[in-house]
Amino acid sequence: MNSFGGPTDRSRNRPHSNLNALRVSVLCLFGLLTARLVYLQLVNGASYAEQSRNNHLAQETVAAPRGLIYDRNGTPLVDNVPDYTAQLIPDLLPPSPSARYTIYRSLEQILGIPALEIQTRVVQAEANNTGGSAIDLKDHLTQPEALELDGTTTNMPGVSLVVSPGRYYPAGTDFSNILGYIGPQSAGSAAQYAREGYSANEPVGLTGLEKMYQKSLRGTPGVTVDEQNAAGRLIQPIRSVAPVPGNSLKLSIDKGLQDFVAQTLESSMNYGNNAFSSETARVAAAVVMSPQTGAVYALVSVPSYNNNIFSNLQANAAEYAKLANDTVHSPLLDHALAAAAPGSTFKMITASAGLQNGTVTPHTSRTINSTILPIKGVNGQIYNLYDWETHGTIDLYQAIAQSSDIYFYGVSCGLPPTQGLPGMQGLSSNSDTGAVILGQYARSFGLGLPTGIDLPGEDPGNVPSPAQKLITHNGLPWVYFDTCYMGIGQGDVLATPLQMARVTAAVANGGKLVTPHVVDQILSPSGKLIQNVTGGSKQVPVSPQNLAVVKEGMHLCVQSPSGACTTARAAGIDMSGKTGTAEFNDSLDGGKLREHAWFTGFAPYNNPQVVITVYFDLGWGGARAAPVASKIATYFFQHVKLNQ
Repeated sequence: MNSFGGPTDRSRNRPHSNLNALRVSVLCLFGLLTARLVYLQLVNGASYAEQSRNNHLAQETVAAPRGLIYDRNGTPLVDNVPDYTAQLIPDLLPPSPSARYTIYRSLEQILGIPALEIQTRVVQAEANNTGGSAIDLKDHLTQPEALELDGTTTNMPGVSLVVSPGRYYPAGTDFSNILGYIGPQSAGSAAQYAREGYSANEPVGLTGLEKMYQKSLRGTPGVTVDEQNAAGRLIQPIRSVAPVPGNSLKLSIDKGLQDFVAQTLESSMNYGNNAFSSETARVAAAVVMSPQTGAVYALVSVPSYNNNIFSNLQANAAEYAKLANDTVHSPLLDHALAAAAPGSTFKMITASAGLQNGTVTPHTSRTINSTILPIKGVNGQIYNLYDWETHGTIDLYQAIAQSSDIYFYGVSCGLPPTQGLPGMQGLSSNSDTGAVILGQYARSFGLGLPTGIDLPGEDPGNVPSPAQKLITHNGLPWVYFDTCYMGIGQGDVLATPLQMARVTAAVANGGKLVTPHVVDQILSPSGKLIQNVTGGSKQVPVSPQNLAVVKEGMHLCVQSPSGACTTARAAGIDMSGKTGTAEFNDSLDGGKLREHAWFTGFAPYNNPQVVITVYFDLGWGGARAAPVASKIATYFFQHVKLNQ
């Protein structure tokens, strides 16, 4: 009984043998664990620590597939292709010199690089404490080289095949100046690209659309994180984020038209002996554009170049040097965006300025019965102003149509009464002021400024002024004749074919100065519309009524029997336009006086759908440029689909 009267607790009197056995087992287990821990830490700890140190996490950026580029009809203009590079990391090579040299000999067999050269580069890297950085042994591997290397890297610790995105341009040389090309980051831009999250070896757009739309085309790189052993072999993947492909571009350019224009320009460089010239042109350019939206249907520069050579400049060094050193044809320059004297195509601006300024009317007449007009200078000396032919009595409409120089001298600088004829007022009684007024109108039509096209390398051209001449001509003052020559697009006036196409569009559409663009849409990787690209516009300070006068004069230039542009006629197409034959001192021929050939026009006359501007560095506008425009217009209306 216990103290409370209950039975005695017999458990207190049981033997303790089971409990003691359990205690012994626990003590033995802890002993074994302690012994193992001592063994791991003291006996083999150095070995496991070394193994742990040699295992590491390797993070690798996975380049995103670059967005594609299509013409307006969906024809692909670029392809994505892999670019293979053989790399070696010295720190991951085996320590044995003989094992290393075996790897070098294997690389020599695959890549054609002497084993001794590879060994020297490894030794130099280790001496410079850069053994942990990859050495590019050879880039732009052929596919057989890449396949063979990829199959043997498991037996060559430290050696890897790196695949980076490359481009192939199947569209050919006709598109090189538009598309541009990609390549390695320049030393000057690498820091900025690094701040934007680019890896050091990631290619970027260097010119053309590849450069202008780099952010859209690039996409978002992915990343992989793997655990690797000392030999660089995979132990286990840790994390992976897939890359997101870049957006694609759909252009307003029509590939068929682009190719046709290029072929037509090339075949027209030499038009044989005729009444005007037998000279072979060295360069040519053409712009085909919507006068309503600024969408560019063709933008051609001849001669051009193969932009595929830039995928491997080392292998194509000789071809690149030939292109870069060709100062006669300058094939790397986009001549549609390069400035030259516009000649009589500038008369569209001079006529607009005179009409809006109120110093000339559509019916202001002038009799021109001689190609020479003598003018007495302020020093009493007689200077001659010239015209290319006699015109009889003409008004502004006919002056535009027949491209009379003397008439447009009267509109710009004014003409004193001479040879029994009344004078013409000009833009101002002061020639300096007249030049300033004309310059203001020229700039309002976009000259002297980039057009804003979505391509790099655009020349702004030049609109001269009295102040500018003092600087550029060693202090020489502006004189009366400078304003005269400016009025016919000569002197120091410079404009690009694209700028003159823009001027033409403003006349054709009633005063809207459109911003040209070659990209029409930005598309997602799945082809969904992200953005419609529009260039915008602004109004020129000339009334639609005054522009209608210039427009009618251009119509007469092509359609009237006495017009200077009759060679631009095309069957079934109501074409209007303006020729230009601009004199210049040819620096490539000892300063000899030569002529540029121009034509710029639009069609049809009512509700214009297209502007066509053609330029050759040598020739006459009516003989060389206008017939090419006629062929382009015919092709355009037969083959280009606008409503899609």
